[in-house]
Amino acid sequence: MVIVVPKKSESCPSVSIVIVNFNGRELLRQCLHTILDTDYPNYNVVVVDNASTDGSLDTMKESFGSDSRIKFVEIHENTGHSEGCNIGAQVTKGEYLVFVDSDIEFDSKNWLREMVNVMENDASIGLAQAKIVLSGDKSCLDCVCVAVDALGTWAANYGTKQEMLKENFEILAASSGCCIIRREIFDHAGGFDPEYFMYDDDTDLSLRIRLLGYKVMFVSSALVIHRSGVLRGVSGMMLYYSSKNRLYTVLKNYELKNVWWRFSILTFFTLAVSAGFFVVQKHDEAKATLKGVTNPITNLPKIWKKRLIFQSKRRIKDSELVKGGFVRNDFRSTIQDFKIKLKHMH
Repeated sequence: MVIVVPKKSESCPSVSIVIVNFNGRELLRQCLHTILDTDYPNYNVVVVDNASTDGSLDTMKESFGSDSRIKFVEIHENTGHSEGCNIGAQVTKGEYLVFVDSDIEFDSKNWLREMVNVMENDASIGLAQAKIVLSGDKSCLDCVCVAVDALGTWAANYGTKQEMLKENFEILAASSGCCIIRREIFDHAGGFDPEYFMYDDDTDLSLRIRLLGYKVMFVSSALVIHRSGVLRGVSGMMLYYSSKNRLYTVLKNYELKNVWWRFSILTFFTLAVSAGFFVVQKHDEAKATLKGVTNPITNLPKIWKKRLIFQSKRRIKDSELVKGGFVRNDFRSTIQDFKIKLKHMH
């Protein structure tokens, strides 16, 4: 069933901000310094440290340990971004959960108030993303996932002039760089899938929120700054998790009639990419991509069990997302993204 959340106009509901850190000491320091300047009166912060080795936790405790708004959770192994977010959610009690990457900083004091107001004024919104701009050029957007194509690639408007987006509007997926979600809906959707570890876990969660019947919104008035660039290079780890997780998303979330053709095309494309890496003698990248294809096949029973649980909850058909332009059956976004990455590798 759909959870009905009543409108609250006079109160400031509690918000728990979850930040997952792994060896990001200096970025995290700036993130916390600026996040504590927010003018929202009812929030707390939990920093989940994923077994960092750069002294992040000790440094942050020394700098911020006396602030009652901040709680630190130490994990003795790197559980990944996905499970780190889930752990942060479990140890907090806010009516809303806000997930923030450690390389985000906050130049505006009203960013959180703006995000909460959007959620409070429309109970049909389950998830919303802030306007994320680039630190190198604050006039440019980092990413806004208006849709995904047939291969799961974001139509993301990287580098678009942020002044062009002055109104709130619906998107397919909210970036976990800075997003807000109702706790009840987060729990109902099952939270982040820990099997993703990192990459595309926000796409998977957003798609599930959508299929449960809720809107995902872009909040233009909540501006935050991303201190990393949109291009982070191509590594074996990135290729493995990106390849694997996109296949996971297809197998778990789409209707059965759409699973097989999407899975087949995505598998073929990923294998072609792996072969291409072998041809140009980038063997590590080729093996990582290939491993990303074989993992979902060997773990199909576990994936299918998750699929059956979620499919029993969904209320929206795939065709409705296609009709709304949120899911596309072409490959334009993949082609564009591939060209950008190839240029960056050169």
